[in-house]
Amino acid sequence: MSAVLRAREVTVDIGGRRILDGVDVELHAGELLVLVGPTGAGKSTLLSVLAGDRAPTSGVVELDGALLDSHPVAERARKRSVLTQSNDVSFPFAVEEVVRMGRAPWRHRPEAALDDEMVAAAMEAGEVEGFASRAVTALSGGERARTAFARSYAQQCRIALLDEPTASLDIRHQHRVLARTRERVRRGGAAVVVLHDLNLAAAYADRIALLERGRLAAVDAPRAVLSSALLTRVYRHPIHVASGVGDSLWVIAEPSATDHSDIGEESA
Repeated sequence: MSAVLRAREVTVDIGGRRILDGVDVELHAGELLVLVGPTGAGKSTLLSVLAGDRAPTSGVVELDGALLDSHPVAERARKRSVLTQSNDVSFPFAVEEVVRMGRAPWRHRPEAALDDEMVAAAMEAGEVEGFASRAVTALSGGERARTAFARSYAQQCRIALLDEPTASLDIRHQHRVLARTRERVRRGGAAVVVLHDLNLAAAYADRIALLERGRLAAVDAPRAVLSSALLTRVYRHPIHVASGVGDSLWVIAEPSATDHSDIGEESA
């Protein structure tokens, strides 16, 4: 199966520090790929490179088989949506106005006729209809996150790139965001999602890419990547993986005050 988005030998240096080191990863249609790893492993940097928001120091990114840079910016905005960690909106736009901003790439195109329908669907997906007229500056952190997700959803791109979309959400909305993303993937889309919660990654990913100090430690199906030994080494903390209900996995970090910082040092 050909990749809709691919990074080849991507290296990123920032401020004299290597953030990504020779990363190869690809995304296929109908696939939800989750990026996981410790803080500072390079997850958000990799997502920004895949989005075209950060140029790699070396290596290339391909979108639909062509170099990402060969696609005009406006065309990229119609092919992939990007949800970053920052949901800040400085002006008191109404929530519905913010969601409608996601339709900007389709302005003056035939697809603009679907704006009202797509905005309504996006507001339902983010469950923000109840405060559609409120100023986004008056929302809680979780409500802002849901509004940002709805704006991204309204863009209706085939590829969705989401950086920690569940970080400030309660359990219900964490699952709602990922379930709606999963639904769009099943309909022929594709998504790359950065997550810290390994149990959410296990529940929703088709494949997981585990990053360790800027390199890929593993890329495979959840059961292949989420092993106790590998996670314990990468996160440098005792982690246990067990089978849950049905085909599910439970990832459990050992609660301990003991310093495990030396775990994996020899193999790192």
